[in-house]
Amino acid sequence: MKLSFTAKIRLIILLLFIISLIQAILIFHLVGNFSTITELKMNIQNTLYITIFFQFVLALILIFYIPTFLRKTFSGIHKILKEISKGIYSIDIDIENFEASLDKEFYSVMLSIKEMLESVKKFDELKKDKIVEDHNRILALLNLAEHGFIILDEKGNIVFLNDKVTDVYPSVQQEINILDTYFPPEIENNIKKYILSVIKNKTKQDYHQFFSPLLKRHIGLNSAIVRDSKGEPKGAVISITNLEKKKQDKNKEQEF
Repeated sequence: MKLSFTAKIRLIILLLFIISLIQAILIFHLVGNFSTITELKMNIQNTLYITIFFQFVLALILIFYIPTFLRKTFSGIHKILKEISKGIYSIDIDIENFEASLDKEFYSVMLSIKEMLESVKKFDELKKDKIVEDHNRILALLNLAEHGFIILDEKGNIVFLNDKVTDVYPSVQQEINILDTYFPPEIENNIKKYILSVIKNKTKQDYHQFFSPLLKRHIGLNSAIVRDSKGEPKGAVISITNLEKKKQDKNKEQEF
């Protein structure tokens, strides 16, 4: 029968106690039954030499066995916890191998880690599904809206823009930096200038209107700041109004 780590430690301590007990019994026996002082002295010395040797051996086993065992045992656990600390939850834990190689006390720890990982993975998957679902809802709403929307991060990189913007201004594309890109005069002198003011001041700017020669009507610009949980600005949302096609344009399309 394989002894557990705790059982082995208890056995070594029990052996130390038994040797100490035997040592004391032998010394008392020698003290009560001696012929000469010289003989008594020799017998006690021999008894102490033998018993102390065994005690020393057992003490060495305790000193070296415990750190070696714990280092070997916790190396696998430490490796798994290090992966978890990096946000890696898809760790394949060979629980059967750990069950065969670890004592039951440490195996229960590994089993708890495995159960925790399964719960975290399940929660992470549900969270991702929910985020994707909400993200798609927001994108659908923005694409169905009558206004154009441009979402940027704090450096001016375009995170998202809806179809209304790309239909009217095809040169404005997602994943480009609007501040580092040169656009046609209408965008450069109006939309880009407004966005630059929003990002530079890190605050919402007043509603601004300009005449669009391309659309032959006035276009409105409005803004909002995106902030994180600490209230720090992390980007902006720009609303462009009056981009939608006029009713007469739609009627002409339907006639054709």
